[in-house]
Amino acid sequence: MSPRATIVHLITQLELGGAQENTLYTAAHLDRARYRVGLWSGGGGMLDDEAAKVPALDRRIIREMKREISPRSDPAALAKLVRMLRDDQKEHARLGGDPRAYVLHTHSSKAGILGRMAGRLARVPVIVHSIHGFGFYEGQDWKAHALFLNAERAASAMTDAFISVSRANLAEARARGLVAAHQRAVVIRSGFDLTAFRAEAAEGPATRAALGYGPDDEIFVAVANLKPQKDPQTLVRAMAIVAKERPRAVLLYAGDGELRPEIEAAIAREGLGERFRLLGWRRDIPAVLAAGDVVVLSSLFEGLPRSAVQALVVRRPFVGTRVDGTSEVIHAGKNGWLVEPRDPEALARAMIRAMIERPVDPDDLARLEAWDARRMVAEQAELYDALIAVPSAPVP
Repeated sequence: MSPRATIVHLITQLELGGAQENTLYTAAHLDRARYRVGLWSGGGGMLDDEAAKVPALDRRIIREMKREISPRSDPAALAKLVRMLRDDQKEHARLGGDPRAYVLHTHSSKAGILGRMAGRLARVPVIVHSIHGFGFYEGQDWKAHALFLNAERAASAMTDAFISVSRANLAEARARGLVAAHQRAVVIRSGFDLTAFRAEAAEGPATRAALGYGPDDEIFVAVANLKPQKDPQTLVRAMAIVAKERPRAVLLYAGDGELRPEIEAAIAREGLGERFRLLGWRRDIPAVLAAGDVVVLSSLFEGLPRSAVQALVVRRPFVGTRVDGTSEVIHAGKNGWLVEPRDPEALARAMIRAMIERPVDPDDLARLEAWDARRMVAEQAELYDALIAVPSAPVP
């Protein structure tokens, strides 16, 4: 019996990050007896090889789709997506699928805008978009801000339903006219395998020792790309303040990206040396987080940072910026502190306080179940089924 629905996930690039990881997890775990599943993206992501190994997954690389705005490649990507979607709907029909039971689910800014445009041009019956944060933010160049905001507003009119990873993002989307009152919108948390994460976190003490630190060292851990959104420059300046007052404090930064040369220069300029270590990409994030004492992030904007939730899983306080959905999980003095973006002094003071007080909220254990990956997949499947409204086959 052929699956009764096709779900195509489209994301700009499968780099290491929360949006990419939960999209890959969803594509891998949707029930193949119910859904024919595709995962399409631009190339060059660190998760490409992992995606290629997923059984029964229509994995496609769209070379023309890149993160940067390009007058040359963006129209080519749009045209290619239209052709691909038209052809794939024909294949869906050939396999016996109901024409209404075809869903395009877009993620991230570039794929979200190009994908929804392509979906409408290809007459895709159902288009869903996940809000993992926005491509515009306060303090951004006004031309870029206007471009991204207006593009999102245009794409909104082509969308049948929205998924947001945080209540704050959904509220902002409604306030800015990106989600209309009549459009279906739900909050589904960016889930991950909590059981596996906790098991891998047990390697924290061994990882701490392998990195050369003992129980008396004070270790801050940041897990983030080195890109403008994460504002690592502010974190370097904050750590310079912390280092002057806490002689055994170090910061381990797990992640990489376009700003690495700039951040290496900033570390040298502040005289931090090994007090601010760039670990590069790591695939043992549970163990790295558990190797530390406090988790920190200096983002300018977020959907809801996965590292904040993961800090609570490994029972570590989190210090970050008061942006978007972060305040939905971090509560002052209970499990960490939040400060305003671009304020290294405030960030440093919160980091020091967290290191001294080590707040952990016992109530977080129950709240974290909302981030269980199985729940995330089930809630998305429920939304797909409601949108396509194709009756299920009778159970024998």
